[in-house]
Amino acid sequence: MNQLTLTSYLKLLACDGVGVLSARKLLDLSKNVNSLFDASNKQFFADFNIPKSIQNALLKFDKNDLIEAEAKFIEKNNIQCVGILDDTYPKLLKECADAPILLFYKGDLSLLNNNCLAIVGTRKISAYGKEVTSKLMEHLQPYKPTIVSGMAYGVDIAAYHEAKKFNLPTVGIMGTSFKKLYPAMHKNFYNDLFSNGLIITEYAGFNMLVPELFTRRNRIIAGLCNATVVIESAETGGSLSTAYFANDYAREVYAVPGKINDDFSKGCLRLIHENRAQLLYNFDHLIADLNWNTTAEPKKQAEVKKEINLNDFTALQQTILKSLQNEPLHIDELALQTNLDMSVLNAELMMLELNGIVVGLPGKVFKVKE
Repeated sequence: MNQLTLTSYLKLLACDGVGVLSARKLLDLSKNVNSLFDASNKQFFADFNIPKSIQNALLKFDKNDLIEAEAKFIEKNNIQCVGILDDTYPKLLKECADAPILLFYKGDLSLLNNNCLAIVGTRKISAYGKEVTSKLMEHLQPYKPTIVSGMAYGVDIAAYHEAKKFNLPTVGIMGTSFKKLYPAMHKNFYNDLFSNGLIITEYAGFNMLVPELFTRRNRIIAGLCNATVVIESAETGGSLSTAYFANDYAREVYAVPGKINDDFSKGCLRLIHENRAQLLYNFDHLIADLNWNTTAEPKKQAEVKKEINLNDFTALQQTILKSLQNEPLHIDELALQTNLDMSVLNAELMMLELNGIVVGLPGKVFKVKE
């Protein structure tokens, strides 16, 4: 992006009284960001009946020192920029009416040309959430989607680590500008993605840091991706906003179920109950739903039946496997034999399914996988 165009985009971002939707409308109409600040372009304003308040904001812009300082910061820190009128602007995000007019980034923007999957959830991830995240990434490995997260504590950073572990391309979306990487404890992970992934923000250094920026950031996470997976969330968790944005954009949303009395399962269960998300009961149906293909064959389970070492499993899982070792059982019979509460039994069976140990058959019958 040349300096004149960057300056015009920055001025539009800093323009009082011109919000995201108004700025997007102006650019859709004008097709040229530079022309918006041209005093001789009055015919454009007349042709499209642009409100006087917006005309005055554009033509009387007086924050040039602010813009000059921001442009110098961008150059000094090797930050790249892409505007919504550019061919390289992420295509899926451009489809969203409230997409940012300008993205600041470091790293490889072409990673967004892949199939993209958003992974979001609570900052207080449980051991269960970590295990599901890891198994999901392992299952996705043959398909090489780009994993997108907000790089926050909990589910976000777990998604980053697990994606790296399975060599999946990774993108982080910040709720701050490049002047303040947040959280600061993740600075090394940001630096890694500058070279080996991608970090994006819509915020310039002159944007005030307020909590609302993180909620607005979530629309970018949803807008960049074919689908969003909510791993764990409180009933009013911030990650639910990402799911709602994805709903608004007609993108797929999946939620991982959990125990009804677990605080950080309630958000996922709520999404499922309200038909805002599909229940993610195994990973094969996610791949099938999204119609993702790969030239590499997904890893196949070994055809020779594996000997199961019960010591590799939790006490609850050992109880279940001992009951299933001789014959398939209906879930009601399994509950009687194991004396486990049905919610606990369902949760443990799902983990055994995700690990490829147990198979669910029609009619709620389960057996040990051969």
